Amino acid sequence: MSNVYQKNISALIQKNPVLARRITDYVIKDVPQLINENGFYNLVYKNTRLHNPANPLGEAQEIFARAENTPVAIHLIYGLGLGYLFQVASANSIGTVILYEPDLNILKIAFTLVDFSKDIEKNNVFIADNIDLLGEYIHKKSNTKNTPLMLTTRAYRELNNETFDEMVENIQRMIGSFSLDLKYTQEKFYPLTRSIIRNIPQLVNEIPLTAIKDVFKGKTAVVVSAGPTLDRNIETLKKYRDNIILIVVGTAMKTLAKHNITPDFLCIIEAYDSSKQIADLDLSEVNFITEPYSNPNLRNFKFKQIYSHISQNMPVNSIWSSLTAQNINEYLSKGTVSYTALNTARILGCSKIVMVGQDLAYIEGQCYSKDSAYKDLECRYNKDNNRWEITAKNFEEFANSLSNSPDEEKRKKAAENRLRNLNNSLYYVKGIKGDKIPTESVYAAFIKPLTEFAEMFNDREYINTSMEGAQIDGYKNMPLEEALKDTQPIETREIKSDYKLDLTSLKTNITTEISNLKKTKEDVLNGEKAVKTLNNDLKRYKAPTVEVLKDLKKVSQLFLNLSTSKAGTLFDFITASEKIDIDYEMKMTGNFTIETLTTLIAKFSNYFNNAEKKIDRVIQLLSNTLEKL
Repeated sequence: MSNVYQKNISALIQKNPVLARRITDYVIKDVPQLINENGFYNLVYKNTRLHNPANPLGEAQEIFARAENTPVAIHLIYGLGLGYLFQVASANSIGTVILYEPDLNILKIAFTLVDFSKDIEKNNVFIADNIDLLGEYIHKKSNTKNTPLMLTTRAYRELNNETFDEMVENIQRMIGSFSLDLKYTQEKFYPLTRSIIRNIPQLVNEIPLTAIKDVFKGKTAVVVSAGPTLDRNIETLKKYRDNIILIVVGTAMKTLAKHNITPDFLCIIEAYDSSKQIADLDLSEVNFITEPYSNPNLRNFKFKQIYSHISQNMPVNSIWSSLTAQNINEYLSKGTVSYTALNTARILGCSKIVMVGQDLAYIEGQCYSKDSAYKDLECRYNKDNNRWEITAKNFEEFANSLSNSPDEEKRKKAAENRLRNLNNSLYYVKGIKGDKIPTESVYAAFIKPLTEFAEMFNDREYINTSMEGAQIDGYKNMPLEEALKDTQPIETREIKSDYKLDLTSLKTNITTEISNLKKTKEDVLNGEKAVKTLNNDLKRYKAPTVEVLKDLKKVSQLFLNLSTSKAGTLFDFITASEKIDIDYEMKMTGNFTIETLTTLIAKFSNYFNNAEKKIDRVIQLLSNTLEKL
């Protein structure tokens, strides 16, 4: 190989040795034709010129010039070719550049022809050859206020015409998922932390689900969701009720109750008050599965027993797992209660897992089962504007199903916002019958995790009985009758557990947390003083002088020390929102001016002041909890 190739590979090894090895091991299969026309080199690959034949450099410059270029911008370059667009972006981007070239053939050829070593070595440049690696980079650089900008040439879109739209949809779903994660972190971590602390007096009486692992080993589980096809399977569920372990999600509970079907387990994991889903029902013979952070009102119902599903990928759950020294590796979740129900069936040891009502799409205008909590939603095609629309058949009932607020206007506003969000997120997915069917983007995002679950735990059988909903790979599509016809009655459903929480250790750990927060508060108060000094000096000098910048460095260091040394702690969770804001502003600040410094001071002041207040509130909550134990 050429010296150019070795320079590129050597540079890549320093940043991504795994990708460098993939390129090195790859055997070139289709050699593109290198041509020179109009004074520029071009590649002809699969009968397509990868760059504009008239002026490939000008094409690249024009494409990049149309993109927003800020310190937090993510410039996603699709397709390398000879690297015109990639190198223009590398030279000009003040944000992040991510090259996505899924064709190793092109990557290896280009690495032999063009010296990219200086581009590869840059701290803001990343290269991905597959969607998972691309996702890692996007996730690393994402913020609630930035969205990756895809930049590509017309030739690359035409070269991959059959798969381009699907690829863009996959990337959009991935970006949407990351954005939701960040938004969730910013908006929910503090209230979820408070919910966990408030729930501790009840949590001490709950049994971790893994304490009854394999209690129903070899049995058939049916996981019931609230999709429209649930209604068609009610009689079959009744027929085989004695033969199955029945697990239902909250939105489908009222449908089962209306038909006098009592499940073995009910799963609800919402952080908001979703108790209306199960209001006025007799749940005394139903086992409840929920998260440590779920809304405290859910624990007010009388259940047979409550089991904790302590999802490991929900960071705030580490609060409870740390306080009780629990191993949470088995608790998997992906943001949907159906995934939690699937994982519940796996932990219980069920060898066949059958999904009912898991449509993940709008079937014949219905969004949910006609007796479910959200039965009033419907999806219809509006011929006047040529688009699908989601409406509520009975707006008042829909509003009441969403919110427990006594304020009618608040309920109405919540319902209007929900309908607006649903319509803004309308999406189309591949159906079981091979057609494209309407759904919402959140449901579309659930398809991949459900598929991955079946791939990850492939030692059991998975069946989807929707027959009309979204295609979920890894699951056999068959009617419920066929899925259950060979099942036998379950002789006993008795669940025994000798689990006992160490209450003394829990109290000791809570006391330690209170002590740690008090010590952290001292650092926070020092931060407040440093911010005041910075603000006073900026007012005095009215310019970013050496003295002012020294003050800023001290404030920044105090912030970084707190945000890094306290990562994954109670303090980290309660200040997540303010931390994300500061991270964004620090990345956006290119030059220090009075305006940018004023903005940073406001953000730092908000961080330290809110941290002090939140520490005091959380200490009080922990102290109150200790008194109740």
